[in-house]
Amino acid sequence: MKMNNTLRAVLIASTSMVWGGAVTAQEADFETSCALVNGVLPANCTQDNASEVVVVPAGENNELDRGNAAVGGDGFLISIDGQPVIGDTRVEDEIRKTDIALSNADVQVKFDGLGAVPRLDLVAVDQTEAFEAGDVVTFRSRTNYPAYLSRGEVRMVDIGNAAGPKTLVVVPVQPNGSVSVAIPEGRDVVAIHRVYDARGRYNETEPLSLQGSDDRGLFTQAEEGTDATRVRGIPVSGGAITVYGKGVRAGANVRTLGETVQPDADGSFVVQRILPAGERDVEVRISGAGEDIYLQRSVEIPRSEWFGVATVDLTFGYREDAGKNTAGGAVDKYYDRGRLAFYVKGKTQKGWNITASADTGEDELSEIFRNLDKKDPRHLLLRLDSDKAYPVYGDDSTIVEDAPTSGKFYFKAEREGNFALWGNYKGQVNGSHFLRNERTLYGFQGHVQTQTTTSKGEPRAELDLYAAQPDTLPGRDVFRGTGGSVYFLQRQDLSIGSETIAIEIRDPDTGRVTSREVLVYGRDYDINYLQGVITLTRPLTGATGGGTVITDPLGENTVQLTVNYEFTPTAGTIDGYAYGGRAQFWATDNLRFGATGLVEQTDIADQTAYGADMRYEISDTTFLELEYARTEGPGFGSSYSSDGGLIVTNTNAVGGTGEAYMARGQVDLKDLNPDLNGQLGAYYEKRRAGFSTLDYQTTVDEELWGVYGEYAPTERLSYRLYYDDFTDDAGKVAREGGLEVTYKVSERLTYDFGIEHIDKVTPAGAADETGNRTDVAVRATVTVNPQLEYSVFGQATVSRSGGLARNHRVGAGVKYQFAQNWTFEGEISDGSRGVGALALLSYDNGEDGTAYFGYTLDPGRSYNGVDLSGKDRGQFVVGGTRRMSQAVDVYAENTYDLFGQHRSLTSTYGINYARSEFLRYSASVEVGRVDDRANGDFDRTALSFGVRYENQTGVTGTARLEYRRDRGVYNNTSRDGDTIALVSTLRYKIDEEQRLLFSFDGSYTDTDGSSIPDGRYAELTLGYAYRPIENDRLNVLLKYTYLHDLYGQEVDGTNDPGPRQKSHVLSLDASYDLNRNWTLGGKLGGRWSQSSPDATTAFQDNDAWLAVANARYHLTHKWDVLVEGRALRAEQAGVTEYGVLGAAYRHIGNNYKVGVGYNFGKFSDDLTDLTYDDKGMFINLIAKF
Repeated sequence: MKMNNTLRAVLIASTSMVWGGAVTAQEADFETSCALVNGVLPANCTQDNASEVVVVPAGENNELDRGNAAVGGDGFLISIDGQPVIGDTRVEDEIRKTDIALSNADVQVKFDGLGAVPRLDLVAVDQTEAFEAGDVVTFRSRTNYPAYLSRGEVRMVDIGNAAGPKTLVVVPVQPNGSVSVAIPEGRDVVAIHRVYDARGRYNETEPLSLQGSDDRGLFTQAEEGTDATRVRGIPVSGGAITVYGKGVRAGANVRTLGETVQPDADGSFVVQRILPAGERDVEVRISGAGEDIYLQRSVEIPRSEWFGVATVDLTFGYREDAGKNTAGGAVDKYYDRGRLAFYVKGKTQKGWNITASADTGEDELSEIFRNLDKKDPRHLLLRLDSDKAYPVYGDDSTIVEDAPTSGKFYFKAEREGNFALWGNYKGQVNGSHFLRNERTLYGFQGHVQTQTTTSKGEPRAELDLYAAQPDTLPGRDVFRGTGGSVYFLQRQDLSIGSETIAIEIRDPDTGRVTSREVLVYGRDYDINYLQGVITLTRPLTGATGGGTVITDPLGENTVQLTVNYEFTPTAGTIDGYAYGGRAQFWATDNLRFGATGLVEQTDIADQTAYGADMRYEISDTTFLELEYARTEGPGFGSSYSSDGGLIVTNTNAVGGTGEAYMARGQVDLKDLNPDLNGQLGAYYEKRRAGFSTLDYQTTVDEELWGVYGEYAPTERLSYRLYYDDFTDDAGKVAREGGLEVTYKVSERLTYDFGIEHIDKVTPAGAADETGNRTDVAVRATVTVNPQLEYSVFGQATVSRSGGLARNHRVGAGVKYQFAQNWTFEGEISDGSRGVGALALLSYDNGEDGTAYFGYTLDPGRSYNGVDLSGKDRGQFVVGGTRRMSQAVDVYAENTYDLFGQHRSLTSTYGINYARSEFLRYSASVEVGRVDDRANGDFDRTALSFGVRYENQTGVTGTARLEYRRDRGVYNNTSRDGDTIALVSTLRYKIDEEQRLLFSFDGSYTDTDGSSIPDGRYAELTLGYAYRPIENDRLNVLLKYTYLHDLYGQEVDGTNDPGPRQKSHVLSLDASYDLNRNWTLGGKLGGRWSQSSPDATTAFQDNDAWLAVANARYHLTHKWDVLVEGRALRAEQAGVTEYGVLGAAYRHIGNNYKVGVGYNFGKFSDDLTDLTYDDKGMFINLIAKF
C-alpha cells in the first residue's frame, strides 16, 4: 500500500487495513487509568487527550501500489497475512500476500536507496597457482550496477615492461559475464577489468596479479559483496535492490533481476543490483531440481530521497544574582544561549547526493554561528571517545562516522563525479611529475569535471582545489629496501589513516625517480599507528635492474619505500594555512595541458610551489611530456634509513627559490608499424638550487638527460642502447652509456653481449670515485626446462683512466624450481671489486605456508649515515608464514646485516591464534639491534599482544598491549626510551534488558619527548544500562570514570599542556514511570579529584558531589512539566547549596516546544560549572525535526 505523506491512523496488532471510505468510531466507556500491568495496557484504557486528532509525518513506502478500482459496499477490508477477515473482499492486499509467499520460499527482497554502494571486481576462476604465458585463464566479471554499463573488457597489462606499463591484450566481456584469455608474454602481466557507460566514462579495478593464488577467499560461482575499484568515473545513483535466500535445492537455479544465479554449496544466494529511479517489477523464479517458484514484487525507486535529524535549542534568561566575571566586572543579568545541530543525507531530483551536518555547540546566540569553519580539536576528541556522556545506553546502537570533520560543520555535495566538501579529507592533487599533495587535512576540497570525455574515457577537463588550516605536521620517512618486510618509522602515535606508502625506483647517481607504485592498506601492508611500524606483505629488496655489463652486482637502481604521514608535534604550535589545486584539460583526445599550485604556510614551512605540464600521447607507451615547476621557500624535510629505521639520517628542507624543467618522450615502434617491435625514448631534467619537493631537495644546480631504446628485428635477435648524463654546479659528473645485443640461438640457449662506458667526477669523494672506464661483457643463459634455468657470465675492463678501479668479474646464476612449491634463485661472482652474491630460497604451497631465506653481498655497498669500518660480509634474511592449523597462523622474519663493525639484527615474530570461534589471540615481537664500536650500540624491542572475544551470549571484548624499549647511544646522543600502552574494551549483554561496558586506556612513556610526549595517562570507564522491554517503567544509566593524566590535556586548541589531574567521577541517572503521565527521576554525581596546573605545582584536592530529584508530567502532544530539586556540595570550599527548579513546556505541533521555568538555586547540574549565578527565570524554545 503506497501511503500518503502523513499517517492519519494507527492500527495496532498484526493486521493490515486498506481504506476505501470513511470509518466512524463508536462511543464507548473507557477506563481512565492506563498504568501498565505486566507491561500491558489494561482493556478499554484511554488517555486524557484521546479525542485529539494529531497528524504525524510518516516516511514513504517504496512498495508500489498501482491502486484498485473504485469499490462499493463496506469500502474497507481487514486482513491478517493477506487473508480477508471482515469487509469487502474486492479490496485486496496483494503486497502482503507476496510477502508471505516470499517468506515461505525463504526469499527476501530488500530496497536500499541512500546506502547503495557500487561494486566492481574481477575473479580468475580456479586460480590456485601462478599462471604462465600461454595458459588460458577464465575471468568472471562482477558488478552490482550493470544497468549503467554499456560494455566491459579485460585488459592484460605488463606492468613490468621496461618502457612503462603496456596494454598487451584487450578482450571484451559483458558485465557479470565470463571470458577466457590466453596469457600473453610479458615480464609481470596483470589483469584489469574496465567497464564503460554510454558516454564513454569508465570504472576500473585494481590490477589482479597472476603470479600466485588468489587469497581473497572468493567463491567464484556465487556473488559476493567484494569491490576492487581503483578508478571511478561512472556516476551511479538510483537504489539498490537486494534479493537473497537460502535453502535452495542442489541443482536448482535462481533467476532474478534479469540474471541467472547459481546458489552456493549450502543453497544460499544473494544478488544486488543498483537500478535507476522509476517503477520496477522484481521477479524471482526458482526452477529445477523439483522446485518451481515464481514471485513478483513491485518497487518504486524514488528520484529523490532524504533522511535527516535536526534540533534547535534556544534559552533566554534573567539572573537575579549575576555576580562578577573573571575580570571583576559585573555580569549582565540578561543572557541568551543556544545550540543548533543537524545531520541530513539525501539525493535531489537532479541527481545531487548531499551529506551535511553541523553542531554549533552551546554558546551565546551572538557566537554560535561564528567560526563555523574553524577547527576545534575537542570535536574530534569527542568523536574518538564517543562514551563521554554515557558509555552504553542499552540499545545496542553503533556509531558510523558519515560526516568526518574536525570542526563544527561538514558538507559534501556530489553529482556525476563533481563534488564540493568541507570536512576531513585526503589530498588528491596529482598528475604532475614534480608536485603533488597527499596530506590528510581539514577544510575545503572540491573537484569539477566535464561530462564529455575523450575517446579513452578521460574527462575532457578537471579541476581540483583544496584549502585547510592544519594542526598536524607531515612526516616523510624513506627506507632503502632491506630484503625484509618490517620498517620502523621515526615517529610514533601517527594520525590514523593519514599514511601514503609507495615503492620508488631511483637512479642512485642522479636521484631521478624512474617509477613509483602506491601501496594499498591491507593488501600490500599493515601499519601499527601507535608503534609506528610498517609491515609489508612481501619482502622488499634494496636494488633492482641492470644490464649485461654489471656495475653494481645486485642491481643498478635503488628500491626505496617512501612513507608520508601526519603527526602531532609534542611541542610548539602550528599556525598557518595550506591550499592549492590542479587543473587539466584535454585539448584533443591525445593532448593534455595541466597546471598545479601548492602553498604551505606554517611556522616551520613557508613554501609556494606551482608548475605547468603538457602530455601528448598516442598510446600508453608512445607519448611526449613537458613540465615546468617552481618552489619558493622551504618545504618539509625527510628522513632516510638503510636498515629499516634503526639508524636514521634527517634531511632538512632546502630554502630559497628554485625551478625545475622536465621533458620526456617515448615511441613504441608498434604504434608506427605493427610489424616493428621495440621502443625509443629520451628525457631531460634541470633542477636549480633551492628547488624543494617531496622527492627532491636541490642544493646546487643539476642537469640530467638520457636516451634509451630497444629493437627486436626478429624473434631471435634484439638490441638495447642507453645513455645517461648528469652534471651539477658542484662539479659532479656521472655519464654512463652502453649497447647490448641478445641472440636466442635456440629455445634453450641465449647469448647476451654488452659494452658500457662510464665517466665519473666526484669532487668531494675519494680518488677511486673519479675517472672513466669501458667494460665489455657476455652472458650465456640455458633454459633446460620450465623449472630450471642457469647462466654464466664474464666481463672485463678494456679501457680505464683516473681513479676508477677495474671491473673484471666472472660469475654464474641459477633459477631452479626443484619441487612443486620450492624455488631457488642464486648468483655468485668475483672480480676486481670483491665477491658478490645473491641467494634466495623460497617456498609457497599456495595455501597455508610460505618461507624464504636470502643472502646478499654487494661489493662497494654504501650504508647511509655509517662509514664502513672493516669488511662487509653481507646481509641475511630469513622469514616465512605458516598456517599451523585452522586455528593458528604464524609468521617470522630475521634480517642480519654485517656491514663491517656496524652489525644490525632485526627480528619479527608473530602469531594469530583462533582458540575457538569466539576467542582470537595475536602477538608479535619486533627486535632491532645495532653493534657499532665506532658510533655506539643501540637496541630496540617492540612487543604487541592482542585478544578478541565474542560469543553468542552477548560478551564482546578486545584488548591490545604495546611495549617499545629503546636503549643505546648513537653519535654521542642518547636514544633511551620506554613506551607502554594498553587499550581494552569489554561489552557484556547481560540479557535483553541490561548492558555492561568496561574500558581501560593507559600509557606510560619515558622518552626525550621528540616523538611522543613524556608522561603517564590512564582512563578507566565502567558503564551500565538497564532498559527493560516488557515493563519499561524503570530505566537506569550508570557511569564511573577514573582519570590519571600526568601529560596535561591540550587546551584552547594549542599544543601547550594543560592541567594535570587524578580524578574519580561517578554518575547515576534513573527514571521511573508511575503511570503514562508521571515519571520520577534522579541523578547522583560525584567528583573526587586532584589537579595541578603544571609539573612543578603540587596537586590540590577538588571534590564535589551533586544530587538531583525530579518529577515530570507528560501529556502526549500537549504538555511537559518538570519540578526538580538539587543539592551541591563543594568539599574544599566548605559550601553546600540547595535549589529547586520548575519548568513547563507546551508542545506546538509535532516539532516545537516552548518552555518557561525558574531556578530557585544558584547552581546548575553541571559539576564543571563553578559560577553559581544560575538563580532566575528562563524561557526555552526547542525545535526538532
